[in-house]
Amino acid sequence: WPVMKNKKYHMRKNIFGLLALLAIIIFSCQKEMSLEQPGTPAEGSLQADVSGDCLPKTVNGVYSVGTALVSTTNTITVDVNVTRTGTYTITTDTVNGYYFRGVGIFTATGNNTVTLRGNGTPFANGINNFVVSFDGTVCDVQVTVASPAVFTLVGAPTCTAPAIAGTYGLNIPLTTANTVTLNVNVTTVGAYTITTTFQGMTFAKTGLFTATGAQTVVLDGTGTPTTAGANVVPITVGASTCSFTINVAAAGVGTLGVTAGACTPATVNGVYTSGVVLDPATNTVNIEVNVATAGTFSITTNTVAGFSFAFNGILNTTGVQTVILQGTGTPSGSGAQTFTVTLGANTCTFSVPLAGPGVGTLGGAGSTCAPITVNGDYLTGVALTATNTVTVQVNVTVAGSFNITTGTVNNYSFSFNGNLALGTQTVTLAGTGTPATAGANLFTVTINGATPSTCTFTCTPTSAEYFLRTAGSNWSYEFDNDPNDSLYRNVIAPTLTALGNTYTIFMQNDGVTPPPDSSGYYRKSGGDYFEWFDAGGFVGFDNPAWAEYIMVKDNVPVATNWKTPVAGFSGTVGGTPFKLRFSITLEQQNVPISFTTSLGLMNFTNVLVVDERIEAEVTPGVWQDITSVIDYYGKSYFARGIGLIKFEAFDASNVSQFVQQLRRYQVF
Repeated sequence: WPVMKNKKYHMRKNIFGLLALLAIIIFSCQKEMSLEQPGTPAEGSLQADVSGDCLPKTVNGVYSVGTALVSTTNTITVDVNVTRTGTYTITTDTVNGYYFRGVGIFTATGNNTVTLRGNGTPFANGINNFVVSFDGTVCDVQVTVASPAVFTLVGAPTCTAPAIAGTYGLNIPLTTANTVTLNVNVTTVGAYTITTTFQGMTFAKTGLFTATGAQTVVLDGTGTPTTAGANVVPITVGASTCSFTINVAAAGVGTLGVTAGACTPATVNGVYTSGVVLDPATNTVNIEVNVATAGTFSITTNTVAGFSFAFNGILNTTGVQTVILQGTGTPSGSGAQTFTVTLGANTCTFSVPLAGPGVGTLGGAGSTCAPITVNGDYLTGVALTATNTVTVQVNVTVAGSFNITTGTVNNYSFSFNGNLALGTQTVTLAGTGTPATAGANLFTVTINGATPSTCTFTCTPTSAEYFLRTAGSNWSYEFDNDPNDSLYRNVIAPTLTALGNTYTIFMQNDGVTPPPDSSGYYRKSGGDYFEWFDAGGFVGFDNPAWAEYIMVKDNVPVATNWKTPVAGFSGTVGGTPFKLRFSITLEQQNVPISFTTSLGLMNFTNVLVVDERIEAEVTPGVWQDITSVIDYYGKSYFARGIGLIKFEAFDASNVSQFVQQLRRYQVF
């Protein structure tokens, strides 16, 4: 752990009698907004583990000898820590006849996931190691290429026991529910592709057989049936051929419920507002259909004022039944809009009330919105949810449709779209987006785009990180409640590059000796926080041994323990080989913590508490907790949006040896 105040760290000798003091873990990371233009080349670093493998890495698709890669399915994803937004090209080398490449624009700093699309055709099986490159950094991804499998379809001429799922109707597009399961017999494991197209329908699957013998394959259906009745679909794999039957329903026959030209009954669901896109799930109309012959039905309306309704599907039973027409489009105008429903030669009509623009005045117009309530938590990098809302007051003088918006500030916004009646009322604006940076954001509320009636409110996101590392951020601590025994830490603008990663540099000053170097080097990837440090100097090895390890995790359950690094830090003490590693446990998560310093009471919420111990490899592969030997372990407390607020050192008997507490901070 980084040495925060050397005179406070005294440990007893370990089993070799030579290990130095072990100190506090500190870490941090905060995404910083960039003002670079999109045309500017982006800067950043690929994320990798200590072995150089991309971290994380995901390989998608099946890779088979002699089969050309499909750019939409044969992909890999890697993470990039973006320090400057802009355009990017991320590529791999060409191995075994194929490669991966991704281009685009980074619009936000911090961790970004990028998809690289595959190109080429593998010519040999085996594991291929690709080197991913971006902005002078590299990491590795392994892709396995399989030889083609050898297998046969079971059954001839009819496939044995095919399982047909889903319903099939003439001119009705297939969905994910339309599948066919076939039986196969695998004699050689490997990659496979099974596909067949018949009468507008395609059934296909690509994958890997990892075992021989009898097994099943689920083919996914796509396309639109063009022929009604029993469709005998042939399928061929190598020298084996069989067929299965898809029964496609023919066009149905029915009549609409009509009284004096009007659809009877007709139920209009949802709210219809000028300028607001319809939601097919809620903007619907229920009508009555008397089905004489079951089958496929296409029931549609004309387009009126920019929107329409339709049903395309299968009605399997005869008789009178209710059919739901789904709405699509964006309404414009106002007043009752009359639609004509058509089913073959049969028609009927219904009306949809469309609200025109309303007129209203915001409470607090011309100044701060009043009353105003901002609901929910706002964290940088965390998308807003249904709990993130703002309530404002509106005095409606002309009833109608309202589009009440704030515009986008710091990558998030608030809005309301709907109808309001006359009078003064409270309106809830729903939040969308993801706050990019911490700090106060001023929003201006506007009704229907009009400027005369506006008001403002402030929303203040906080960092979702558990330690800030933005340049200029600083913290002051005191030890054992002694106001004269203190430590000042601050983040400087220059950074350190190591292992292809960029680390933020912390400096320290205890008021006695100017710091000769930094107080630590830190970075974050996903939910893992890392420190780059001299493990050799830290534990008392004969020689320096620079390395990184995971100090804390902010996205794991309570009681999670991790060993870091798993392989340990290797070195010698007096020429004797020696290996250590840290054993860290997340003891508490998002708990409140309070304590008193010389400057008064300090209250914190959303605090992580981690227990930090040390293990030694006593025999190859066998590790042992050496807390009782070195008579030391520590606990660190990290507050969200602030950083380290407290550290306490204990002896092996759980007796506190000293405590370090935050008394003042400033984060950016």
